[in-house]
Amino acid sequence: MPSERFSKAPYGIDAYHCDVARFARFRTPLAIVLFIVVLGSGLFGFLGGGGSSTVAYVSPSARVVVEHEPILRSGNWFETTLTITPSRDIEDLVMAVDQPLWRGMSIDTIAPDAESAEGLDGTYSYHFGPVKSGETLRIKFDGQIQPRAFRRLRGDITIADDKEYLMAIPLSITVLP
Repeated sequence: MPSERFSKAPYGIDAYHCDVARFARFRTPLAIVLFIVVLGSGLFGFLGGGGSSTVAYVSPSARVVVEHEPILRSGNWFETTLTITPSRDIEDLVMAVDQPLWRGMSIDTIAPDAESAEGLDGTYSYHFGPVKSGETLRIKFDGQIQPRAFRRLRGDITIADDKEYLMAIPLSITVLP
């Protein structure tokens, strides 16, 4: 009777086309589970693009709030904001970023503009001038992650009064392909 069943099949479809392999019925549920795991990982931020992290650092001379995205996708744009409130007058507020932290990044904007900038001794230093006690300076920098393999970027953002160290903020960014 198989010949009757296949006699109505479209031209070119034979009985061997309908043979089902031993584990074929498990392929579809496995594909669905795999699809849900990948999609769920992306939706919950495990694959980048999750929410930003806000952390406050306090020392006797200043309070700094850092807002950044800890997980980024390669090629994506990012934004980091530092809100600095000194507890004493500062003659020349300096933000110094370790070079390894910005390796493989293009920094496009730093606002407000620094009075001067330099790249010496493994750091990028930006001088913002005087800031009075209790005033708030909000520094925003944004850029783009250059395409590379999976990696973790680590470094410090140091806040200083010219050459006098105020605090160092450890920052770690995971870059996914």
